Amino acid sequence: MKKVLFSTNKRQVAEWKTPILIYGTGLVAQDVWRVLTSKGIPISCFIDYRTRENPFLAGVPISPPDSPSIKERAQTFIILAIHNREVNMPPLISRLKGLGYTQFITMIDLYDHFADELGRRYWLTERTFYTDYEQEIESTANMFSDQTSRDLFESILHFRITGEYDLLPEPDITHQYFPSDLPPWKKPLRLIDCGAFDGDTIKSILSLHIPIEALAAYEPDELNFRELVKTVCENHVLNAMLWPCAVYSTTKRLRFSTGQGEASLLSNRGEEIIQCVSLDESAPFFNPTLIKMDIEGAEIEALHGAENIIAKFQPGLAISIYHAPEHLWEIPMLILEFANKHDLQYNYYLRTHAFNSFETVFYAISGKGGS
Repeated sequence: MKKVLFSTNKRQVAEWKTPILIYGTGLVAQDVWRVLTSKGIPISCFIDYRTRENPFLAGVPISPPDSPSIKERAQTFIILAIHNREVNMPPLISRLKGLGYTQFITMIDLYDHFADELGRRYWLTERTFYTDYEQEIESTANMFSDQTSRDLFESILHFRITGEYDLLPEPDITHQYFPSDLPPWKKPLRLIDCGAFDGDTIKSILSLHIPIEALAAYEPDELNFRELVKTVCENHVLNAMLWPCAVYSTTKRLRFSTGQGEASLLSNRGEEIIQCVSLDESAPFFNPTLIKMDIEGAEIEALHGAENIIAKFQPGLAISIYHAPEHLWEIPMLILEFANKHDLQYNYYLRTHAFNSFETVFYAISGKGGS
């Protein structure tokens, strides 16, 4: 691992020039406006390529980036208030540069100064956070079984520290959980789907013509669960067990923030209390060939609650590791710990399936071979 990864490039707030514009008008942009104005940092306007009926947001005008009303663009700072999996940032930045803008503040820059005020947003944190974990990062980098994974791991770290979006490779958007360049999962598939949402992964499997021998799917959000049931019934997925529960380290009831689509999650501030179960307790003899987890940050707890089933059946693992900054190494190292403890044979890979390092998945594929 290159030591340059642990250097920082912190841009002081005092260096930000006015006028300051915010690119974006979504919830992230609105939170950025709220925090900065509360700190006495004035925002001249929001800019966005999307058209809106109301040309104002929080009393601040919204303009297209090419508006003639925006003068001296080279001296203007643009805050890129975008933090999602759908926007490919390098082409956007290039387009803005083509209009004469040259000064950009990323969300990584903002989190150096306003992490507490802006709150938890997946992997975002102060860039100095990573300097305390050099040993863990180095150990994780050495786990991977191919150069593509090692390069991706380094690129993600470098991006999170520098804020340079063009360091990230093009994501494999179409093959999440089933990358075409990795060894296949053992078939027929016996899938444990943790965070099944509306059955989107099941639809993807069926579109790839992969037979499902058995399914155990867990989805705690009530609206999502109804759609999951609909997906399973409409596609005649046989031998399916559907659990309206969250997956955790043990069976207990916890608070849950519901109604957020695929982003619903366990939270101490959640308005509902839901049932959680562990895989070891709810499916001890399921004999899975693949366990998939995308459960909004509860993956480590869920893995602890699945240690026995992993040790007994050595299923393939596809685990999301982008919900918290430390998950990038803590989840791989936990799985390696299980493998060493129980003498499991795995090969380890990393792939990303959305922009901006969202949908980054750690793959543990059984060394015993696939189909």
